[in-house]
Amino acid sequence: MVKLAAIGVFAAVLALFGGTLSASAGHWTSVEEISGNPSCDGGLKIEPVTSGDYGAVSIVVSGSSFSFTSDTEVTSVIVKGGPNANLYTYGADVFSDSGLTAPVNVKNGKTYGLSHLCFFFGDKKNPDPKK
Repeated sequence: MVKLAAIGVFAAVLALFGGTLSASAGHWTSVEEISGNPSCDGGLKIEPVTSGDYGAVSIVVSGSSFSFTSDTEVTSVIVKGGPNANLYTYGADVFSDSGLTAPVNVKNGKTYGLSHLCFFFGDKKNPDPKK
């Protein structure tokens, strides 16, 4: 019971600061909604978003979410949909993840469709979402 209370407090604090964390293959992932259309400079842009192999990364689309696998370490992924994007930032040694989505449309509670994706790898710097 104490563990559940601690998790609840952690989740409340995290929600207060506007971020989320999830476990990804044993590593923590932060997810941040960013406004507008962030730059893919230095990354691999996938548009349109369809299942397939894109060189360094393979994706499988399922409705409004997708999963990826890569032979190269992934440091972050921008998922654009609607007027904003979700920025997934990974810890070390992440080569796959699932359940990635664009932001939620507050008018209907559903995620926006997938407009485009930007992958950034271990040999590239993380994106500046303000660009």
